[in-house]
Amino acid sequence: MVQAARRGRPAGADGEQTRRRIMVVAMEYVAEVGYGHATMKAIAERAGLTSAAIYRYFPSKQELVSAILAEMVEEVMGRLAKATQIPGTLQDRFIALLEESLACVRAYPAVAQLSEAARLESGRIPEFQTILDGRLRAEEKLYARLVDDAIRRGELAPDTDRQAIGDMLSSFTWGLTHLSALVPGARHAAAIRQVEGLLASGSLLPRRG
Repeated sequence: MVQAARRGRPAGADGEQTRRRIMVVAMEYVAEVGYGHATMKAIAERAGLTSAAIYRYFPSKQELVSAILAEMVEEVMGRLAKATQIPGTLQDRFIALLEESLACVRAYPAVAQLSEAARLESGRIPEFQTILDGRLRAEEKLYARLVDDAIRRGELAPDTDRQAIGDMLSSFTWGLTHLSALVPGARHAAAIRQVEGLLASGSLLPRRG
């Protein structure tokens, strides 16, 4: 657990802990009030710092939110990729991915709302769009690998439309992520369970004839 730091100048030995605390506080706060209404002063107060101290870590609100988005994309995509590195069918591996995505939402309940807030500002702040586009490309690459593996194993026919299957998988994860930003966690989890049930029944993915 991150310990509270003294107000004022950042403590050198605890600098990384303080930086992480600022990011966690900012993620929750921006998710709550929106990017436009969030202020560095309020973030500093919630993190137990002075306004001057927070600027030692992040020169601006935009750089702070960009850092959060970039680190969260890297962490979440790393966790999802690792979750799919299991033996089994495409269905098994995608279910494992959905379970890990649920674990990510539980670990960082505000991350989906933060992403939505950043997306609303992406037309004005291209850096946000660049980071979000990077996540989309990483997901597309991950799903392409899963589909290609399934074809190599003979699960899917060689002439399977790889792009269509990848887009379908992506639509599920993006839709579920968007849902997690709008509804209570129990509803989000229930929706994931429904998708997993359809996958397990063989109703969603094509079978080789």
